[in-house]
Amino acid sequence: MKKVVLLISLFAMLSACVSTKNIKISAVDIKQLNPNNLAITTRDKPDFAAMTAGKAMFAMLGAAAMIAAGNDIVKENEIDDPARYIQAELAKALNASYGFTLSDKAPVTVKTDKPAKITAAFPESDLVLDVETINWSFAYFPTDWDNYRVIYSVKLRLFNTKTNTIVAEGFCSRVPEEDASAPSYDELLVNKAAKLKEELKIAADQCIGELKTKVFSI
Repeated sequence: MKKVVLLISLFAMLSACVSTKNIKISAVDIKQLNPNNLAITTRDKPDFAAMTAGKAMFAMLGAAAMIAAGNDIVKENEIDDPARYIQAELAKALNASYGFTLSDKAPVTVKTDKPAKITAAFPESDLVLDVETINWSFAYFPTDWDNYRVIYSVKLRLFNTKTNTIVAEGFCSRVPEEDASAPSYDELLVNKAAKLKEELKIAADQCIGELKTKVFSI
């Protein structure tokens, strides 16, 4: 079922049908929370879909093949989940802008979206920053099967542990437009997938900038 959901998410992203929800927290609101420290979560690395024309032709069997191939690419090339980088940079930005002290507790792995269950893992912290990759994948262009784009989307939530509530939330995605200079499949994966890593970094940096502004008023 997880793989089916991921494929549906991928096609939704390609058709620009993913809804965007941002709950902005103002500088005044952040200061009123007067947090002592900020803790961060971590999550298991999500499935990566490598969408090629051959695999896409076979419906759900193709979906399983895309995910299997994508996960192999991630493992063989030691590709990090961009959410961890995004989360670290946002935590630094919050610390620099609002003086949050970052918790010295190691990040706790969470597998739920329920606020109370997430905040329960951080009883010593006032706020918890959770950043989760929703979709990371690459796919050929609809009218150009020789060139590929790297797709990425991420969700952010900031929890208040005192009230077990979400006090800020954001969503960011990058779906590049069709471009004749876009890399081929081989170009994406050559040299330990250097180009794929570069494209994911571009997406992550874009989302860091957007989330700072649209969610944290930085």
